[in-house]
Amino acid sequence: MKPNWFEAGVAIAASEAALRLAALTPREREILKGIVDGNTNKQIAHVLGISTRTVENHRAHMMRCLGARHVADVIRLALSVG
Repeated sequence: MKPNWFEAGVAIAASEAALRLAALTPREREILKGIVDGNTNKQIAHVLGISTRTVENHRAHMMRCLGARHVADVIRLALSVG
């Protein structure tokens, strides 16, 4: 099980965040951008031309890879890198 990088409200260093984000697939990065932009799964699916369920699968895998429990954790991680 991967550690939760946001336990006790402590964010990981930007360099570690960059490494985690670099491990994502190109499609997962597209979905991450959609999430950070505030889009719903349905909106992201429409823009990317894929099903909502596919977005949900990519999103779940992305969150596991990043060690994030909540979407807010994912957004915080992405914003820490810039």
